[in-house]
Amino acid sequence: LRLNAIFSGSSAAFLLVAAPWIAAQLGLPGPLPVYIVGGFLVLFALQLVNIVRTGNIRTWEVGGVIAGDLAWVLGTVVLVGLFYSSLTTVGLLMVDIVAIAVLAFAILQIQGLRAMHA
Repeated sequence: LRLNAIFSGSSAAFLLVAAPWIAAQLGLPGPLPVYIVGGFLVLFALQLVNIVRTGNIRTWEVGGVIAGDLAWVLGTVVLVGLFYSSLTTVGLLMVDIVAIAVLAFAILQIQGLRAMHA
């Protein structure tokens, strides 16, 4: 969870600071979608920090984080499928690398939940 918070927070900062450049790399017509995703990631990272900070890791909270991570990966697959021809090669690489990282967080968090209940 801590690593996910760091990754999500730093990704949010990067997206918000470099939105016009990222939009161009993705092949988007403008930066608004990048700003929206960056804002969402700020909220997600803050929630993760709150979960970790309390030290009281609740199964349902971690389950929600895992569900969010898996929804991100599924959303990436759907969006790439729908907008494949609009995305640049660099854009495809960027979203695929992030989706793989997010999937890795989900897997690690599932393992962490199992270890908590073992």
